[in-house]
Amino acid sequence: MTAVASEEGLHDHVRDSAPEFWQALIDLVKHKSTADQPDPPLCVTAETIAGLFRSVGLSSAGVTTITHGGKSSAPLVYADERADTDGARTVLLYAHYDVQPADESTWQVTKPFVPKEVAAGGDTRLYGRGAADDKSGVVMHLGALKALRETWSRLPVNVKVVVEGEEESGSVLDSYLADNPGDPRFKADLVVVADTGNLAVGRPALTSTLRGILAVDVTVRTLAKEVHSGMYGGPAPDAFMVLARLLSTMHDANGDVAVPGLTRFEHDWPAVPEEQYRENAGVEPGVDLVGTGTLAQRLFGRPALNVVGLRGAPSMDRPANVLHPEVTARISVRLAPNQDPDAALRAIEEHIGANAPGAVVREVEPVSLGQGFAAYRGPYHAAVETALKTAYGTGDVAHAGQGGSIPLVSALHAANPGSDIVLWGCEEPLANIHGDDESVSRSELERMTLAEALLLNALAEPRRTAPARGRTTTGRRT
Repeated sequence: MTAVASEEGLHDHVRDSAPEFWQALIDLVKHKSTADQPDPPLCVTAETIAGLFRSVGLSSAGVTTITHGGKSSAPLVYADERADTDGARTVLLYAHYDVQPADESTWQVTKPFVPKEVAAGGDTRLYGRGAADDKSGVVMHLGALKALRETWSRLPVNVKVVVEGEEESGSVLDSYLADNPGDPRFKADLVVVADTGNLAVGRPALTSTLRGILAVDVTVRTLAKEVHSGMYGGPAPDAFMVLARLLSTMHDANGDVAVPGLTRFEHDWPAVPEEQYRENAGVEPGVDLVGTGTLAQRLFGRPALNVVGLRGAPSMDRPANVLHPEVTARISVRLAPNQDPDAALRAIEEHIGANAPGAVVREVEPVSLGQGFAAYRGPYHAAVETALKTAYGTGDVAHAGQGGSIPLVSALHAANPGSDIVLWGCEEPLANIHGDDESVSRSELERMTLAEALLLNALAEPRRTAPARGRTTTGRRT
């Protein structure tokens, strides 16, 4: 047997099994695997996925939980399958099966958990919540492993599979790994996170940066009770208006975040076309974008601060002529990829302390913190790029940023400081993840499955010497 299997053989196996795994994705989309009111229960979804991995030869695949900080995780699918070759490399494959909630009244193509196939432009898209984010990642791993096993009749690399059920709602696994980076269950030479995507259908990309995240609840209290706006309005401070004034200090006149201590990060991301961005974001005609710098800088390397929730604020459902005594805003801050979240929290607290009007009672309660990530080119980077180029028939792979956050990536990196972390997947812009009518491209799923199979195949030759642990990155902190 040759050191690695033929690319043609792998391609054939991926193509032949594509209908089987497309159907598996359709079936998984039917699972309402949200953190609130899942149907069926998350344990059923997890066991279904574990069964799928057993069906492709991972006999060790099962369901477990992680307990940390007094909390237990949602059911976690875990497998640890060993190759029968001395010195085989170890690859950890990550995805998640939980999904964002969805309001079916705003979906147009189908209901969120009623999968629907739509043919368009020689391709087919599957619509449904989680079709892309991230059940496509689960199916991608399944297809790659099946192709590898059918080509080799065994696994030529050690494989660990981690499929979690709470990435969208705050992961116990994140904090557990941060405090227990030495846990051998999560050690690998190469970590593949199938939870990002390409620049567009047919345009392969590796995600080079992720922003971090900080969420805080800011409460302003000014009065002991609601009072009539006519009898007391003017001198008496309305909590909502005080909060609005406070929030306005967090951006400058250009719309850039103006909180001292929140950093920026520079990187050579591909340009983001403004017209395409405006269309994808649904920006109304004539509405100006905010902030300075290139779109790529604003999206991937600079902090973004938004209010994502309000409690105690005036409501148009039942407007009343009263001053509000207390109001709370949840502020979501996307952080530069290398920003320390604890330092960012201190910066927010200090800014609020310095800018809140005197004697106003204010509280800042942290809700969540997540570290960003700046990738580096490690020992297997060349093999990763070659796999993508071959699968897509192209000579170019973009190194893109992502404005979203996957805090677990930083924890996996801390647990595997000398290993490559690969961020890729099927979530190109048309997928509309977290939005209405989320979908995934069948051609993208097949090509990304092939890319992963090719990558694992390239790592099949047993390790004879330890790979170099050098790293390079083009990121700069500002």
